[in-house]
Amino acid sequence: MHRLKIQVLAVLCLAGVPVLAFPLLAQQGDAASTYTVKKGDTLWDIARSLLGDAFLWPEIYRLNTGTIEDPHWIYPGETLRMPGAGPAVSSSQPASPMVEGSDAPSRGRTFRTTVFNPEMSKSARAPRASLILRSRGAAVRPGDFLASPFMWANGGPGDHGRIDLSAESHGIPMTLEQRPLQYQEPLFVTIPTGMQGNVGERLLTYRLGATVVGQGQVVIPTGIVRLITASADGVAQAHLIQQFEEVYTGQGATALDTLNIPANTFPQPMASGLATSVVWLYGDPVLPARGQYIVLAASSRDGLVPGDQLSLRRPHSSEAGGVVRSDEEVAVAQVTRVTRWGVSAMVLEQQQVGIVEGMRAIVTAKMP
Repeated sequence: MHRLKIQVLAVLCLAGVPVLAFPLLAQQGDAASTYTVKKGDTLWDIARSLLGDAFLWPEIYRLNTGTIEDPHWIYPGETLRMPGAGPAVSSSQPASPMVEGSDAPSRGRTFRTTVFNPEMSKSARAPRASLILRSRGAAVRPGDFLASPFMWANGGPGDHGRIDLSAESHGIPMTLEQRPLQYQEPLFVTIPTGMQGNVGERLLTYRLGATVVGQGQVVIPTGIVRLITASADGVAQAHLIQQFEEVYTGQGATALDTLNIPANTFPQPMASGLATSVVWLYGDPVLPARGQYIVLAASSRDGLVPGDQLSLRRPHSSEAGGVVRSDEEVAVAQVTRVTRWGVSAMVLEQQQVGIVEGMRAIVTAKMP
């Protein structure tokens, strides 16, 4: 078996194929190493600690599908095969290097390095942000900005813009609630205060969401319309040119904001930043996931801008003996829109289930 492996690697090298492109072939021996899960472990942490890259966690899952039913849930005592040939690791052996914490008790207790250690985050955040955003021309995509729900004063924009009714005639009358407007369907719109109502101007259609006490009301974009006639007495004809969800007559219409963000500029990691919290989740999902929109308690007064990144964190409970563990990262979110009433963000990556209202959010990367 070992001779065959060497021959395969030799053939790959002669063919000009880098051996590093086949890490599992080079690492997996006849007796792969194992790791015994301990309390608080996740596949993300294990991959980062033992394989040097948290994004390799699917390789661990692939080797242990007979043990792991759901990769979000692993349990203490489970023995997992690892994609390596080193010595077995048990729960008595730490899964990552041990460093002396600045707040460690005088008896010399040591703590596992995590992404929440400021020194660790300086190096760990940079490749993660680069990996997530490297395929983009800008930190925030225009479509994510336009579709992002945002916080406003109670009642939403007060400019009195509104989708009035469809411009198409129908043989059978239908109530407003029965039929959503269709893509490219002509309609009439009341022009928001302050707009000229010229041909080609675009408006954002919206519906109102939940009210957050002491903060404002969520405005949920539903689509974009473009004027095809000039305004006459404050009313113009338009086409529905983009939809984020169903658009109905009676919904609000306001001037369309544009995202002004420099190209090829991305957030830079920081050791610690503003602490805020999640106050609203779009759609009340049972299991929020990647792409989920959220609204935070922070606002433009806190200095956040589109492109900033935050770590959504869940606290650990106290363990036996009174030891309180550091909180754990559940997901990474990126700011999409900022108003004086709130900050909107979209989940970029999720390591754990459990994004809920009230959870902490810590700024971990800032736009230059």
